[in-house]
Amino acid sequence: MKKKSRCASIGITLVSIPYWWDGSKESLTSTLHLVLPNVFPKSDAPIIPTSPPNELAQEIEDVGNVQRVSILMQGNEWNGEKDPTGWFISEKLDGFRAFWDGSNLISKNGVVFPAPNEFTSALPTNVLLDGELWVDYDALSKLISITRKNSTELWKEVKYCVFDAPMHPGNYAERHSFAADSISGSGPNISLVPITTCLGFDHLQTVLN
Repeated sequence: MKKKSRCASIGITLVSIPYWWDGSKESLTSTLHLVLPNVFPKSDAPIIPTSPPNELAQEIEDVGNVQRVSILMQGNEWNGEKDPTGWFISEKLDGFRAFWDGSNLISKNGVVFPAPNEFTSALPTNVLLDGELWVDYDALSKLISITRKNSTELWKEVKYCVFDAPMHPGNYAERHSFAADSISGSGPNISLVPITTCLGFDHLQTVLN
């Protein structure tokens, strides 16, 4: 059960505060007044912006798609000797890496996927996400065929499996948690790739096997 719906079921209103909040009490009060006017007084202060600060938005706008995806995490080969305790373990899906820039899904080579509006409209417009487009196990050829077309019917089989919010200033655990909150309630085609903290060599081998 999603966090928002779970809170709503017990009478709690969950309000998500974006990471670019400037920390001022006044802007927070103005924002909360819009959601809970009977609890928080009206304030003359501006609300928290619904999109990242201008300098970040401009930076994203100014660079090309290839440069945009350069901010994404890159994997490194493990030599099998360094202690993995404390590392995060997650499944590597056999799909296409895709960066969500708030309006488009972009491949690691900077190519915009022709995803239909019915698919992308479920994603947040004010959060940058990193994930994998995926259909199923042993279905990469099917995914290749689908992602070449702008077909609402075909894209119903695709899932965007999110594992990071790359512009969030926190560590990976915090970014992963923020990504989870950002896509909560986004529908069946948007999901979160779970992560597990590695407890050591034996634990890693158990997971891999």
